[in-house]
Amino acid sequence: MPFDVLCFGEALIDMRGENVDGQLRFVPQPGGAPANVAVGVSRLGGRSGFAGQVGADLFGNQILASLAGFGVDTSLLVQANNANTALAMVALDDAGERSFTFYRNATADLLYEPEQMPDSALAGQPIFHICSNTLTEPVIVETTLALVARAQKAGCLVSFDVNYRKPLWPDPERAPEQIRAFALEADLVKFSREELTALYGDQGDALVEELRGQGVQLVLVSDGPDALQAWTGDGQLTIVPPQVRAVDTTAAGDAFVAGLLYQLASQGVTAERLGPWLAQPASLDRALEFATRCGAIAATRFGAFDALPSKADLQDL
Repeated sequence: MPFDVLCFGEALIDMRGENVDGQLRFVPQPGGAPANVAVGVSRLGGRSGFAGQVGADLFGNQILASLAGFGVDTSLLVQANNANTALAMVALDDAGERSFTFYRNATADLLYEPEQMPDSALAGQPIFHICSNTLTEPVIVETTLALVARAQKAGCLVSFDVNYRKPLWPDPERAPEQIRAFALEADLVKFSREELTALYGDQGDALVEELRGQGVQLVLVSDGPDALQAWTGDGQLTIVPPQVRAVDTTAAGDAFVAGLLYQLASQGVTAERLGPWLAQPASLDRALEFATRCGAIAATRFGAFDALPSKADLQDL
């Protein structure tokens, strides 16, 4: 089937910690940032697909069934017999902020090869969305670069949500330059303020200016419940998200990205059309307002896939 948005990268199991009668118990829930975005687009009514690899194991089966259950096309999701599904142990503090411990050593998601995605997946110029978690090790970096090059050749808009997770990088000192180099290849780049500072310190704003100067058409910096900043080639926009009581921020950023990509896809925005679309500030303003509502709703719910909003949820907010 043709896609509005095709997400590539890691699908894993979030083992969410819960305190039950004084004991910490972990509940397995499918997640992974690009998989979350695929579900988020589908929940809003878009046609989404997910490309990646999980193990032919209990957790891989759970991810496959859950993605399909939410309407995501899983024809490009492979199950490997020689590697396990990645796991993330997720702990929440009283404000719903999360911390992660990952079990991702030679897991199936790191072994996906370019040949596993047919050229037909990019027919119709879907938005091609990835995160930085496929830039952590040499083999999956090469796959990511190859797929992005194919997406660009097909005329797809390339979306890059940094989603930096330091524990996933065997050599974290390599992350800033690797992420910078990749961001320069994208049409749309999103950082959180926290990860921009963690990666680049007081040079974060200078990087934003560099990306703009080098042709990245839309740069976004979110800041949790505080104002979102957006930069286009020659303009800047600030959006204050709805204020909600957050219980779990695990999927809030992914819900925001899903909302934005859904808006772009529903208006037929491709790489070629992104510039003219951004030249109409009202279009971007409406899309970001929609996206921030998606993120706000997700923060009020536990989990990842289950937390992502539908259009009906947005009307309730």
